[in-house]
This record gives sequence, structure tokens and C-alpha cells, in this order.
Amino acid sequence: MLTYKTLLKTSCAALCLLLLCGNTTFAQKKEKIQMKPTDGKVSSSVRSQAYYYPEFQKGKVTFISGVTSTGTLNYNMLTGEVEFINPDKDTLALDNMYTVNMITIAKDTFYYDTDSNYLLKLVDEVKGKKLLVKEKYTLSNVKNVGAMGMESNTVSPTSTTNTDFRNTQNKLKPNESLVYSAKTYYYLGTQSEYMPVTKNNVLKLFPAHSETLKEYMKENKLTLNNEEEIKKVFQYASSL
Repeated sequence: MLTYKTLLKTSCAALCLLLLCGNTTFAQKKEKIQMKPTDGKVSSSVRSQAYYYPEFQKGKVTFISGVTSTGTLNYNMLTGEVEFINPDKDTLALDNMYTVNMITIAKDTFYYDTDSNYLLKLVDEVKGKKLLVKEKYTLSNVKNVGAMGMESNTVSPTSTTNTDFRNTQNKLKPNESLVYSAKTYYYLGTQSEYMPVTKNNVLKLFPAHSETLKEYMKENKLTLNNEEEIKKVFQYASSL
């Protein structure tokens, strides 16, 4: 739980960012975040960079039971948690996410994938089929500060890509810092299942049109390596 004093610092950092962005409420995303040891805590400056939105937005949480709750929400791309500000002005994280069906923040809709334990934002939906995206910060490097303040890489990016933020903070040495890079992963979904976007999973989601889709992707040389191609295939498949 953040203290009220810390919350004020966070709000000031977010306010400065808002002024620079022209008071927009659109999502923000820095390509990289670098942070130093903080005894397992996230500094207000890093926290403001990690938020998906430059300021907390009005939102609603709909639980599987059908119960809804409104509040002021934001998505922390570093921890993968949805945070809210309670009546006492403390910033807290939503717990028991497996009980959540849907979250709306500003104009965005999110679903929670219990397999990957991450929030997925809805990109497109046609006839009950969903195209979603998971956006998060993944540890890409560990830097060591040596003599004369010179930084060097101590861990290769390929060996840290699956390391979770919450498992690394207390393992840092005083002269080390972590570098997190923004990563984007696309998913396909139904009402009860989410799966990464791959050629096989596209065919699985639209089994009645698998042969047509194979030919379509082959003719258009679609590799599903970017959002434009993924949306093109999804929209075509949904039109069949």
C-alpha cells in the first residue's frame, strides 16, 4: 500500500507527463524503463512511467458473478496489475483476478487470461471471436555500474526475457540496475479461451474455413508478425 505522501508524488509525476502530452488520456508507453534497487518497492518516478495511462481513469470491474464495481483505475505494465485509488487515497492493486470477467478503463476493454496471468486488451471482436493484445514490460537486461560510473551488461537479454518483475527486485546488488523493455503479444479468444496468435491457432479458431485461410495467408504472404497482418487475417476470417 502506498502512503498518501507517496501518492502525491506519483500524482505530480503523472501531472507533468500530462502537460507534456497535451492533457491526452490516451495510453502511454515508454520503450524502456531502467530502475535501481529499492528494497522491493517501486519509486514514484518509475511507477509513473510504468502506468498504461498518464493518469488514473474512470473504470468498471465486472466479476464473473455479475457483480460490478466502479472506481478510478490504471494498468501497471511493470507488475501486470490493475491498480485503483481507494477512498483513503491509497493506491492498491486488484486481488483475485481470476474472479474478474471484464475491466473497462476509459474507452478500453480488458479481459484477464488466467493461463498467462495477464491482462489482455480487446483490439477487435466479431461474432464472438476476439483479437486481443497483451502489453507489458519484460526484463531485457541487467546493468552493472563499475569504475568511473561506467555501465556494462551483466546478463544477456535472451536469458532474462521470462523473468518476472516481482521475482527480481530483492535479488539486485547495490551496483546493479534493471532494464525493462515494452513487449507486445497478440492473442485470439472466445468466451472461455485465449491463445497466442499463430497460424495454427487462427485455423483452430475458424475450423470451418481452415483451407480458405491457408490459401489466403499463402497468397498474401502473411506471417502474422505485426498487428497490421494479424488484423487483416482476423477481419478476413470473421467475414467468411
